[in-house]
Amino acid sequence: MTSRQSAGEADKLVRRYLAQLDAALRDVDASRREEILAEVHGHIEEGRTGLDPGDAASVRTLLYKVGDPAAIAAEAGAPPPGSRRWDAWAPWLIIFGPVASGLGWIAGMLILWTSPTWSRRDQLIATFVPLAGLAALFFGLVATLHAAAGCPGHVPALHAAAACTTKGFTLPLGVAILLAVAGLAAHLLPPIHLMRTRRQQRSTFA
Repeated sequence: MTSRQSAGEADKLVRRYLAQLDAALRDVDASRREEILAEVHGHIEEGRTGLDPGDAASVRTLLYKVGDPAAIAAEAGAPPPGSRRWDAWAPWLIIFGPVASGLGWIAGMLILWTSPTWSRRDQLIATFVPLAGLAALFFGLVATLHAAAGCPGHVPALHAAAACTTKGFTLPLGVAILLAVAGLAAHLLPPIHLMRTRRQQRSTFA
């Protein structure tokens, strides 16, 4: 690994730490939150002055000494992260909750919105995008079956128009399939992002 790559890894650790602290402080007054972030950032930069800029291990040790973002947020008056132990369930409940049981989705939302693990942007995206994706997936599958049933097989040219006519609005088969695939992606990607964010936060102090 080159020195530039090592320095980039060290900077990435600092950015991830500050993002975690920002998320943990989201329920603290905005001016106080900015003050704490600036103070901690300054402390980190001061500590890095005596370190090799590319030494990621030393930066990780420095961040460990600065403290757990959740502990710093608790000292600042942020609500305790009581739902952290349930965080791993939130993405799965968001994926399967609407299909298996509406109560499962509601439980996933409660975990998502009461946990300091994710930012407000992540929470909003994970709330609305998967539902829209599920609706698109449903209509895409219905439209695909509808389009496929419209022309069940090869028919003579004189009767092709009548044989391929279906009641109501019909999407072209390719468009219907594309809608279903896009809906599936929209339903799955936000929860997957929640999983990755949670793993990244846990790995900072691993």
